[in-house]
Amino acid sequence: MNKPTEEKSLDWHEEECRATFERKQKIMSMFSDNAKTYIQLSGAALALTLTFAHEILRIPKDQKVADVWMILMWACFLLAIISGAFYQYRAVKLLETEINWQSYDWWRKLEPGVIYGVMLAAFYGGTIIFTGYAIFRLWRA
Repeated sequence: MNKPTEEKSLDWHEEECRATFERKQKIMSMFSDNAKTYIQLSGAALALTLTFAHEILRIPKDQKVADVWMILMWACFLLAIISGAFYQYRAVKLLETEINWQSYDWWRKLEPGVIYGVMLAAFYGGTIIFTGYAIFRLWRA
């Protein structure tokens, strides 16, 4: 039996690091694509709230639409858009540190998963508020 040489050991380690990086890159890519979908849905939801107010509730276009619930809903969808875009940035920066681990990243303590969770909470919070607002307004009408 041959004793592994240091050179073969380094080759194996390098291959393992490359495979690990490629797996992380693929996973981050899937999460980034998902974040992009939430960004697009949140943008559409912002437009939908105004369309809903004018077309379904028949609020005249010259009348004020914004109330506390509508502003809270808009804030949630806007937060979902911002955190989704920020997640994509953090995911790329995390992969960058995998390549160049000596690079300094002062955001390192803020994990992309936390930002992703904020995006999900904001999107679903806005969706729940919109649904409750719609039911309440339609019930009252």
